[in-house]
Amino acid sequence: MTQAPELDRDSLKRVASAALACSVDDVEWQLTPLSYVVYNPVSLALYRVSGTATIGSSARPWSCVLKISRAHDPEQLSRLSETDRERVLDALRWDRECEAYASRLLESLPPGVAAPRCYGVDRGHGQARIWMEDVAETDSNWDVARYRLAARHLGRFNGTFLGQPELPQDWLSRDWIRKWSAYFARSARAILDDERIWAVPVVAEHFRADLRAKLSELLTVRDRWFDALDQLPRTLSHLDAFRANMVSRTAALPETVLLDWAFVGYAPLAADIATLVTASVFYHGEPLPAAELEDAALDGYAEGLADAGHDITSDAIARAYVLNSVVRWTFILGPLGGAGHPDREAAISRALRRPYPEVVRSLAERSRYLCDISRRVKLD
Repeated sequence: MTQAPELDRDSLKRVASAALACSVDDVEWQLTPLSYVVYNPVSLALYRVSGTATIGSSARPWSCVLKISRAHDPEQLSRLSETDRERVLDALRWDRECEAYASRLLESLPPGVAAPRCYGVDRGHGQARIWMEDVAETDSNWDVARYRLAARHLGRFNGTFLGQPELPQDWLSRDWIRKWSAYFARSARAILDDERIWAVPVVAEHFRADLRAKLSELLTVRDRWFDALDQLPRTLSHLDAFRANMVSRTAALPETVLLDWAFVGYAPLAADIATLVTASVFYHGEPLPAAELEDAALDGYAEGLADAGHDITSDAIARAYVLNSVVRWTFILGPLGGAGHPDREAAISRALRRPYPEVVRSLAERSRYLCDISRRVKLD
């Protein structure tokens, strides 16, 4: 368990002043850990800081979210090959979100899309503390219509930067999907070829033989999928826009507030809605049919692109959606490597906060969905 950070009164007075948009004389606070599932080794901790600020003779409640990121552990990096080390340092850059806020890029997003306001960033000793707005959710139970609206907002965001010269900042991710997927899918071939894994009852129960064969076939031609993905137009993308990183807020207009900008950069068209559907259903556990969410996301995304002045055919958007979905998510099979090893199954369950059989079931459902939609695209 991560040790609670030490907080000093002067820093919190500065943050509370930014949150309340006025100078405060003193603060009282409490620190509450926020639970989240994380694959990113540079994300150290997430907290809500809340309390009371004294302003003259009055007192006002205030709160913020504190996100702590850290540089990569040199010992862990030393265990990786040079290629994997380069991929990790770029794809999982530890200070990218700090740079995004410092650049003020996130203050100029199109209507309907927002990032939490930043109240300050403190860096030092290989760590960064990002003090952010505590965004209140106004619609916690998303239905298909709300996902369609989120997809429209993502289309408007992507469309705003589509066709424009790429921003020059070197901290923006580029070729992120290839690097992230290559790293997290590095064990896929060994897993697919390991007969012992596929004989474990929990795996055999959820993965049919034909599904394993289709996954193996897709992995064999994976480079061709990457080549097809590379032909798509690129635009600025969030790259982690699934339900856990999205908050519905109603201001003057309904907004989709996007959290966690640690991956932000240039990616192929439709990368964000591929994550919106696949990660929300098969990672976050959204109890809505993937096919229904897909239809809503494709329609909403087209509307958002049109809002930004782009008339792109539904067939082109659908193809881009499939390419992004298959390339990013099909070959992430790592949890299967623990099958049949009680200690490893337990560790995976703790990390994902789900029973191991449920992890395997969800992975199988995701694999079936991705193999099915892969048939819609003919590679050149």
